[in-house]
Amino acid sequence: MKLWTIIATAGALLVAGAPVAAQDREWHVSAAAEASIWGGLGAVGATGQDDAWVVRSGLPLMRWNGVAWRDETDPAVPYLVTAAGPGMSWRFAENPDQIEVHRLAAGKWSSLPIVVESAHVTAAATTGPDDCWAAGLRFGPHGMSDVLWHWSGTAWRTVAAPYPISDFAAVSAQQVWALSSPGEDKLGYDGERAASILRWNGREWTSTPLPPIELPEGGYLELNDIAMPYRNLGYAVGAITVGGLPREAVVLRWDGTSWQRLDHRTPSTAYTYVATDGGSGLWLGAARPRQPDALVRFVDGTWSEVPVTPQGTTRAEIRGLTNVPGSTRMWATVEASAPTGVRQLVLTYQ
Repeated sequence: MKLWTIIATAGALLVAGAPVAAQDREWHVSAAAEASIWGGLGAVGATGQDDAWVVRSGLPLMRWNGVAWRDETDPAVPYLVTAAGPGMSWRFAENPDQIEVHRLAAGKWSSLPIVVESAHVTAAATTGPDDCWAAGLRFGPHGMSDVLWHWSGTAWRTVAAPYPISDFAAVSAQQVWALSSPGEDKLGYDGERAASILRWNGREWTSTPLPPIELPEGGYLELNDIAMPYRNLGYAVGAITVGGLPREAVVLRWDGTSWQRLDHRTPSTAYTYVATDGGSGLWLGAARPRQPDALVRFVDGTWSEVPVTPQGTTRAEIRGLTNVPGSTRMWATVEASAPTGVRQLVLTYQ
């Protein structure tokens, strides 16, 4: 079966069952379309075997119903979605006057906006209908500043944190983890590039010590994603970066007491995503300069790599990666470039 099919109508969007690479038949293309039809695919999330979603640029969500991907009928266009389980999710949408927030709980949608002008949420996490964290940026008289909001059942309130937050991973309402990593734009960091891992204990945010990491001249640690599959086990991934390019990959593991760096230091590689595989292992997204992205598996102490560059494409960028809770199934979103144009892929592993 050819991976790419010329799409003549919007009703023929899916290209199902095509393998990503011959050497690994377990990752397959679940859906594919031209970027001009689907828009740009972003983050992917799931709460069960028959419920997954993909965020799209300027378009409603795509939803998986257990059989096929369909456009959501709700005309709203959320740019960020976080969920704590089936039937419990939070959505964030653009509005210059306030941050539009909609919560689904007990089968009912509620509008719970963050009433702040010229603000944008960049990361969010929830553990239930009465607990949601949102980190973002607000434009004010002195430029951009970082902001952290918390919904604890009745209202949004601002909360102080030691550093700006770039990503979350929630275990419970009393154990929420966050990354603070400025990246290349350094928004909200006053020019600094010091990555940190923060922890919420139910009362306050504190910074957790990181292991010593030797940095080359001009280099800095960048942490891109965090996953906490269990209370006493977690991972944070990224790279040592020099001049905007990755020098070597970094994988940190939380053992319930401290963060330690794994002895896995792939050169010229940045890990951009990490997710549990539903068992004792991990899937990671790997990015390298001037090369296509790849999916990396870590299980039982062994690392292996799966390319995500379909036949006929020259570049592939992973846009999202998630596990289906309670299973080993995975979803990933990929943007692939070919001489005929840009194509959007939803990949599945099962």
